[in-house]
Amino acid sequence: MSGAAVRIDEDTLRLPGGVGVRFMRTLRVPETGTHPLPPGLGTFPLRRVADHADRVPEEMRRRGGVLLPVYLREAMWLRFLGTRPVAVQVGAGKVCAVSGEPWSGRLAGDPQNYVVVPRQPWLDGVNSGAGTVRQFVAVPLGLGATVEGQVTGEEVWGGVQLQSFPLGAAALERWREEKRRAVLRR
Repeated sequence: MSGAAVRIDEDTLRLPGGVGVRFMRTLRVPETGTHPLPPGLGTFPLRRVADHADRVPEEMRRRGGVLLPVYLREAMWLRFLGTRPVAVQVGAGKVCAVSGEPWSGRLAGDPQNYVVVPRQPWLDGVNSGAGTVRQFVAVPLGLGATVEGQVTGEEVWGGVQLQSFPLGAAALERWREEKRRAVLRR
């Protein structure tokens, strides 16, 4: 979490560009087979790491960010909120959840490594290839159970990483003009 650019608004994490992210508690689904998006069972509370500096490991204090109190093996999906287009990258332990590739921190189109909010209202897990997704599930670092460990061979970061890329002023104005024209055509 970098300075004032990211903030907590009750149960919503606010990113640059007007994107909100809610971390939705849900049921675990079997790891095999096809399943619909499981129900949202409420949101996880969000807390700033800095507010709990006396109770978190040094590594967490150094990185900063946000805490989500979750139980081991508890599952979640991400709900996105926003009214204008913003590209959002989602990482699970420095693996891009959208592409399943190692995290780059830069937008890429092939393979696509971002979602566009508000067009994409949720993300329920990590792309595991062949049209399948692995659910976001809390597991401890160091046991080989993380997506990061399986993709990169290392378990260093853990957690969820989020990065937003708002439209520039000119592109945002073009988008607004297209929306106005679409409304007038109706």
